[in-house]
Amino acid sequence: MDINSLFAPSGQNKNTDAALQQKKLSLVSYLNTKPLVYGLEKKLVKHSFALQKDVPSVCARRLLDGEVDLGIIPSIEYARAKGKLKIIPGLSIASRDYVRSVELFFKKDLRKIETIAMDTSSRTSAALLKILMQEKFEISPAYKPMAPDLDTMLQEADAALIIGDKALHYQVDYANKLDLAAEWNDLTGLPFVFAFWAGRGTEIDTHDIKAVQESYRLGAQNINAICQTFAKNQPYDTQFYADYLNQNIAFDFSEEKQEGLMEFYRYAFYYGLIEFIPELNFYGK
Repeated sequence: MDINSLFAPSGQNKNTDAALQQKKLSLVSYLNTKPLVYGLEKKLVKHSFALQKDVPSVCARRLLDGEVDLGIIPSIEYARAKGKLKIIPGLSIASRDYVRSVELFFKKDLRKIETIAMDTSSRTSAALLKILMQEKFEISPAYKPMAPDLDTMLQEADAALIIGDKALHYQVDYANKLDLAAEWNDLTGLPFVFAFWAGRGTEIDTHDIKAVQESYRLGAQNINAICQTFAKNQPYDTQFYADYLNQNIAFDFSEEKQEGLMEFYRYAFYYGLIEFIPELNFYGK
């Protein structure tokens, strides 16, 4: 920044003032978020956001700390926000059955697992794993946060939880794995909601909401294009990634998904992972 601009007449600082007033939006960089942010990133939708990318856990922290105004956050963090956030209606990152990108990889019988290495990017998936281990497999292993490298994790622990694109790739060749969304569905008969758009209540207006919703509408129309671009620097082809987005990920926030989310919160409260069961507070309702 030119130091002289600090002392320039106010009329010369309009661009700087606009930048300071711009709302901040935190994006998650995984493939399963790309349809949601497509219109925003491609500038096909008029919006007032400055975009920045984070892993899910950082996205949630920045939103709660007031560093950003809107973000795609892990669903567990909404409960931990204690009413400070509101949800953009109609959009989520969920799975009805197999998700393929939230996986527990293990070396031995599940019921004999004593230690699990946990992907440090994960918060919702970490909470879901703890619920499943106790509720379905009746074990309480020790958990060790680690960077998401499968070989290193399995050298340090009996099993490894990995999420996102790395899990999607690892699951192709690794036979001993547990798909957390499929296990949740087996336990409850409900879909699982991993993440959704949430904002700091009064900071987000009707125009912002419509921009985010329109961004996904355009993304849904361009799944193949998204996957073709993504596949250029990845180990699998366009169809592999398109199948994942079309068959394993759901982006709506239906009543059934809301019920699945509330059931997750009830389990999380029961196991002491959240302090209370929140209401789902949507913008416009």
